[in-house]
Amino acid sequence: MTRLTLRIGVVVAGLAVVGTTARAQRRVRGGRAVLVDRPAVGPRVGYDFDVDHVFVGGQLNLPVGRRWTLVPSAEFYPGVNGSPLRLNADLKFHPPTVYGFFYLGGGFAYLHGSGASDAGANLFAGWEGRRARPFKPFLEGKFVFADRTSFNVEAGLNFPL
Repeated sequence: MTRLTLRIGVVVAGLAVVGTTARAQRRVRGGRAVLVDRPAVGPRVGYDFDVDHVFVGGQLNLPVGRRWTLVPSAEFYPGVNGSPLRLNADLKFHPPTVYGFFYLGGGFAYLHGSGASDAGANLFAGWEGRRARPFKPFLEGKFVFADRTSFNVEAGLNFPL
């Protein structure tokens, strides 16, 4: 488990270095400059309806395009036997809506607890605040497909780096 944690840490750190954008970096579309979001980090809390328990965790948002964001995250289930945890590597997409609040996405999920591990997939949709500064709140519904399917409701804050 220690080697896996070290590998995941190296990958996340490498993505953070490669994925950061300069403060004044802009992309031009249709003759107007569009500012790309900055990388962000933040806490999250949620409820897993399959396990029937609350979880806590955190995420790192790494913009990879104007509407696309790579979101590695970790979720821990305090007080549950076997110390379960879930590691996610998700890709989030903001469709072209009026205010850009809505997003959807999917990705990879790695679940570990009680000496057993399982890999699966995530599908999610949510709302992310765009105007609240210096942070952005979010609310998300997520399906996790692994050895069992679970539905999660999550909320949290993202702080720009």
